Amino acid sequence: MKKVLLGSTAIVAAGLIAAPSAMAAEKLQVSVGGYMEQWFGYTSVDDSTGRDVDGFDVKSDSEIHFKGSTTLDNGIEFGINVQLEANSNSSDQIDESYLIMRGSFGEINLGSENSAMYKMHYAPSDFGISINSGDQGDWAALSGSNVSGSGYFRGVLGSTYVEPGRANDSEKLTYYTPRFAGFQLGASYSPDNLQDTNAPVDRNTGVSDMVTFGANYSGDFGGVSLGVSGGYGTFMESASGTDEPESYSAGVTLGVGGFGVGASYAAEEGATEGQSYNLGVSYETGPFGVSLSYFHGEVDNSSAQDTVHLSGKYALGPGVTAAATLGYAEFEDDGTAGSDEIEATYFVTGIRLSF
Repeated sequence: MKKVLLGSTAIVAAGLIAAPSAMAAEKLQVSVGGYMEQWFGYTSVDDSTGRDVDGFDVKSDSEIHFKGSTTLDNGIEFGINVQLEANSNSSDQIDESYLIMRGSFGEINLGSENSAMYKMHYAPSDFGISINSGDQGDWAALSGSNVSGSGYFRGVLGSTYVEPGRANDSEKLTYYTPRFAGFQLGASYSPDNLQDTNAPVDRNTGVSDMVTFGANYSGDFGGVSLGVSGGYGTFMESASGTDEPESYSAGVTLGVGGFGVGASYAAEEGATEGQSYNLGVSYETGPFGVSLSYFHGEVDNSSAQDTVHLSGKYALGPGVTAAATLGYAEFEDDGTAGSDEIEATYFVTGIRLSF
């Protein structure tokens, strides 16, 4: 593993060495973009806590993105990406914030961002509320129930987009190779699994020194598109008595005409163990699209979920999309957190704006 880290450091150094004598043709200019999603729907929830969470609800998810780049005279591009959560109830007001360097050598990311394992993962298309990023938990009222949500966000209970220790947006160094003959490789290093912190890493506590690897292939064969991905990540150091988290992921997508099919899988080992998979089919024509998706996730000796979504979308104009989801979700706990079970049926409509 140390050889891998030394190699990554050498790549960064090589890119920087090439830059000093070059002056930026133009100072970096920042543009504002992002997205807003507003959802309105009705949900019917049955659980054993005695809650009354049936009825209409409004939910939202929005971010404002500050992006900018400049290209030096030697051809190396430097850029920034800062993502501000637009909902004040978010526990992480700045979602991601990182520096980008691109050139003939590939791409380097440095800062708070998902790892190569996460970003290179392929999964089925889903046109409504996300089934593979945990949105069903909001409409099934997972929060506040007796079902344990441990390992849900960026973990196998809620997604196949995983990272070891659910490190998510910890400070990272990531390198992506140029894509060659459809293939691309990526590797990431993070000193810990914390987010948005410059605190020193105490290797006598918790886990430290995370490495992840990702690879994917994207190609077209006579009108048939194929995507295949695989990823692995682990922590190289752990305090005494602490298991070192490991994560695995794989995905495949296939498209012909307007039809698409896909499958993805993830597994975790260590303090949290479990697996998840996502299956889906979709069809798009012009501004219209429809998808049918299934997700299963489980954490050993804790919780499991099964969810089905039938979703549709319609592009109303540039950056404006109407979408809807009819869903059924079932969450179960094995008894360690109150022996609860949730059954939820919901219909959700919404508008997505991208800018």
